[in-house]
Amino acid sequence: MEKTKIRLTIDLPDHLVRHADAAVSDGAARSRNQLIARAVQNYLDQLEKARTDAEFARMAQDGPYQALALEISGEFERTDREALEIGQGER
Repeated sequence: MEKTKIRLTIDLPDHLVRHADAAVSDGAARSRNQLIARAVQNYLDQLEKARTDAEFARMAQDGPYQALALEISGEFERTDREALEIGQGER
């Protein structure tokens, strides 16, 4: 994680501040700041995962991509089987 920090001022609804303070009191974080930074990071991670999932969903519907993936898979079928057999101690 980057060490450089930028100070921000944010306005939050009072119920969020109360819940954040309770979470800090319960040991979820050392401070409000740490709790908020973790929450923002978690949210950004969720957004990135959603973008990645959407890309994979598009790939699943992409005919030319699917044809290429099958072609490549076929080209590696023999070596993949050999690697599996070696890994399972069959060779």
